[in-house]
Amino acid sequence: MYIFFSFFTGILIVVSMMLNRELSKCIGMINSIFINYLTAAISSLLLCFFMIDSIPSYSSISNIPLIYFLGGAIGVLTTYLFNVIVHKVSTVYTVILRFIGQVLTSAIIDYWYLNIFSMGKVLGCILFLIGIILNAKSNENYKQNQLNCLIKERV
Repeated sequence: MYIFFSFFTGILIVVSMMLNRELSKCIGMINSIFINYLTAAISSLLLCFFMIDSIPSYSSISNIPLIYFLGGAIGVLTTYLFNVIVHKVSTVYTVILRFIGQVLTSAIIDYWYLNIFSMGKVLGCILFLIGIILNAKSNENYKQNQLNCLIKERV
């Protein structure tokens, strides 16, 4: 079940990224981030209303280190960066590069906290990067060949 949830979360992330891109086209980058997090806050309040029994007490929240609350700020930064990137880079490249960043970061965290180093994860990321570079060059060559063919046809 959790594997399905992880897969579904990946789908939702891409859908959310595309919706945010379209919203930012309509109302601007900063306004779209504001609307995004306003709707997130409203959704969170509704969820809390339905799950009122699981909301922790203030005393338990006050003992949590402040750094753990940076997730929201990082989320805003992530949304902003995606709104910038998704207009310049194809969706596939954006998703794959995000995946590579997530895998490398998780490998670093595994090493840092669990003293586990995974050469396979690092090599996998390197292979993904090589694949993206080769694919981008192939796409660039294909577009250039198509342009050359169009020019020759018109001449």
